Amino acid sequence: MTRIVVTAGARTAITGWHRAQADLPVDQLAATVFAAMPAQPDVVMFGNTVGPGGNIARIAGLAVGWQPAGALTLDAQCGSSLVAIGQAAGHARLTGQTVVAGGAESPSAAWPDGKRTQAAFTPSGFPDPDMTEAADHLAADYGITRDQQEAYAVQSHHRALAQPSERLVGDHTDDGPRDAQKLVNRLGTITRHPRATVTGLSAARIADAAAAVQLAPENDQPHVAIEVVDHRLVGADPALPGIGAAPAIEALLCAHGLSVMDIGVVDIVEAYAAQVLAACQHLGLDPASINRHGGALAHGHPWAASGAIAFLTTLDQLASAPAGTLGITAAAIAGGMGAAVLVRKL
Repeated sequence: MTRIVVTAGARTAITGWHRAQADLPVDQLAATVFAAMPAQPDVVMFGNTVGPGGNIARIAGLAVGWQPAGALTLDAQCGSSLVAIGQAAGHARLTGQTVVAGGAESPSAAWPDGKRTQAAFTPSGFPDPDMTEAADHLAADYGITRDQQEAYAVQSHHRALAQPSERLVGDHTDDGPRDAQKLVNRLGTITRHPRATVTGLSAARIADAAAAVQLAPENDQPHVAIEVVDHRLVGADPALPGIGAAPAIEALLCAHGLSVMDIGVVDIVEAYAAQVLAACQHLGLDPASINRHGGALAHGHPWAASGAIAFLTTLDQLASAPAGTLGITAAAIAGGMGAAVLVRKL
């Protein structure tokens, strides 16, 4: 079977809602990472959830001169860019074409007046909880305390400060990672859930960003020695959407006869500390062993871009790993789903 490899990757800065990149519409964020790709692809597959509508992948592609490239924009909420990467790998394997995949999000442009709106994640008659309340519920079900969540968030900030990304493009810098220890036990809980434990420290802030990778059949072209092996998108419990990364990872492991201990690098999108800690508990993972470069709790959570951003950190960790090392990037998804991508160091 043809191996599909990563030939490039880039992301913009991750900046808070209504902060440094607030004046950049989502297609401009996307165009910024497209311009960093080494060559025009045959196809673009890009995620977005709260943009202005239209085919953002096509608009941004035209902006950087990719007129001959086909383009599509997809919405799988927080899993959008991981689903795009997985579909891009499958497309490249079937067609032999080069594909740019990822995602972009600009809540600042979508809600310039600061009034946030949200589409339903499920139909009438199904659970459709507020995401923070769902994280509170998940923490309660898994016995995860406020102290555990805040300690994990502090770890994320510490790691993000220690491992700044070298993949940034554009005119801005990350504005999230900081000394978060001083916030421990100082913030109130966000919701009125009867067992609320989620605070502003253990919930990722809303952010603007874009991220992309370029994938192609291996052939003889230069690449970063990472193969995209497989991906999964699974359904889970819409009442507990934050656990969705766990069954997505399990589906990949099962498909390839692997155990979680066979995976050398694991990154799970940090929308909430409770989500990551619950997934680790479910899978039998030590929370200290994953997200070694930090994540959305430190940087912020630009929903449709977060999976691709986490994917880039997986690639960065694999860069110094021995050949054959496996990595997984995963995300829980609103509406009760999960997405995951399996990669291998060549």
